[in-house]
Amino acid sequence: MIGLDTNVLVRYFLEDDPLWSPIVTRFVDEELTVARPGYINPITLVELVWTLRRLPDFDRAKLAYLIENLLLSDTVVVGEAKAVATALEAFKTGGAGFADYLIAALNEAAGASPTMTIDRKAGKTHPFMPLSQGA
Repeated sequence: MIGLDTNVLVRYFLEDDPLWSPIVTRFVDEELTVARPGYINPITLVELVWTLRRLPDFDRAKLAYLIENLLLSDTVVVGEAKAVATALEAFKTGGAGFADYLIAALNEAAGASPTMTIDRKAGKTHPFMPLSQGA
């Protein structure tokens, strides 16, 4: 496996850098294989989503589609794939951010549930529990 950094993935998906995007695209499309896949760890995935979500072309549905395709790829391995898939399903229908859902999914996988939060959007859905100001 070959680790992939966020900046490589951003250049690949945005194709916005005249120097680096073609180099990255060639690398991803030609060098990553089933036998030698790229590895995307959960932190890299969260950074990618944080970066792309700020752009008008990357709404919630498009981000979900991108994550889903990464999970289905034969030439990419997504770290903590089960937790990422759980987070993705919650992200598709919930109001919180992908990072929030991934944090909760990783916490649950570690046996830590609920995930306490002061985030109003996250606090409305399982497996989050809002922390009250009186606690």
